[in-house]
Amino acid sequence: MHRNFLVFTLAAMLLPGVAQANECPTAATAKKGFMLLQVDTQSEFREHQGPIVKIVNRFGGPMQTVFSYRGLIELSRMDAEAPRAIYALSDLKDIFPLKKGAAHKISFVPLEPDEPADGEWTFELAVTGQETFKLEDCKYKVWRVRQTTRNGSEMVDGWSALYSPDLGATLAKIYGEGTANEYTVRYERIRPLQR
Repeated sequence: MHRNFLVFTLAAMLLPGVAQANECPTAATAKKGFMLLQVDTQSEFREHQGPIVKIVNRFGGPMQTVFSYRGLIELSRMDAEAPRAIYALSDLKDIFPLKKGAAHKISFVPLEPDEPADGEWTFELAVTGQETFKLEDCKYKVWRVRQTTRNGSEMVDGWSALYSPDLGATLAKIYGEGTANEYTVRYERIRPLQR
């Protein structure tokens, strides 16, 4: 039994890419990369270049790659089912740092083969508050950011992000906020990555 325990412990220590579970990534260490996990999903976050974050999602099947501006604004999503991208016409630098009560309207062009680029597409951000978000033993201050996508006056999509500026990552998404149908999709665990 003692030998089996040692073999298991050694094997766990040698798993590639993931550091020990009790380490909480911080604003300083998040730059080395980290993984967010939930029941059927693992998302690997790494700095790509400058403010661009590369997120690799695995759902138990094909891999999905997302490029995001500071982990908050999705610029492109590459997968086999529904690849998409946007070209921002507004300066995204003006949005950060986030502040309570701030509101931003970003004009963009969708770059999708099956989506016409007609009409004025906008992405609206409203920072509605700040709270603490817990991932196992790790705690992070997050901004609640309401995100609304419109084509002209028509609302195409809407939800709220719980966004950690220290990690540069959206830790949860709240749909139907303030309604009887409200539900949250959230990560449950976090792991630092080793380079």
